[in-house]
Amino acid sequence: MKAGVAVMLLLVNGACLAQAAYPETEAVAAWRGLAASYVRKALRDQTLDRDPALNARVDATMAAVGAAVARVDPRFARSAWTALLIEDFGRGAAAFPGEIILMDAKFVRALQLNDDELALILSHEAAHILAGHASAKLSFMADHLGKEKVPTARTALLEYLTLDSYAAAFQATERLQEREADRLGAAIFFASGYDPQQALLLFDKLAGLETHKVARDTDSHDAAMVRKQAVSQVFGELQRIHAQGSSKPR
Repeated sequence: MKAGVAVMLLLVNGACLAQAAYPETEAVAAWRGLAASYVRKALRDQTLDRDPALNARVDATMAAVGAAVARVDPRFARSAWTALLIEDFGRGAAAFPGEIILMDAKFVRALQLNDDELALILSHEAAHILAGHASAKLSFMADHLGKEKVPTARTALLEYLTLDSYAAAFQATERLQEREADRLGAAIFFASGYDPQQALLLFDKLAGLETHKVARDTDSHDAAMVRKQAVSQVFGELQRIHAQGSSKPR
């Protein structure tokens, strides 16, 4: 299985090779600071989810996904991943360098996510971190405005958060990032040992939410059924590679 996942990582993880505008440690610190601000606000507003059973499920699933990442990418062999549930976070889930994932507790409950679906979401978010997507966003700001205006990763991030027009300008790239995270996340998920068929039910649930969206062209994700097909293709390819490896004489 590990060999098959490694092959898939090489196929889909080309964005990691892009030149970053800021040192990795500086970019990670900027994004970790943003994640910490969300957590501080949640603590202040008392919106960190307190459901022990749900938190235990998220912790166990995050541990399994983190172990899968470590098995297929040596850069994360000693990483400790954290997933936190926040009420009314405003997004289904978001990943931050430093191996931090924040999830909207109401989103998790509303979709009644099983552990396999949770694992797929966490794998997708972990894929954003592996692919360096957050750093790419900062590099975009440096190119868009000039390094003299945003000389540090923190100033680039703060500037990005200031105006919606920056997000609009980055949207085409972000959609490509989401597609990559779907493919790479599927590879991570496959290494985690969860059930692919049960996980794919997630996209049927997401498709049900799409009817309530006013403007899909502002969404960085593809339609749920398009995403389901892309993830299914990765699962099928990895299953084929795994089957071929298992059938070789020992």
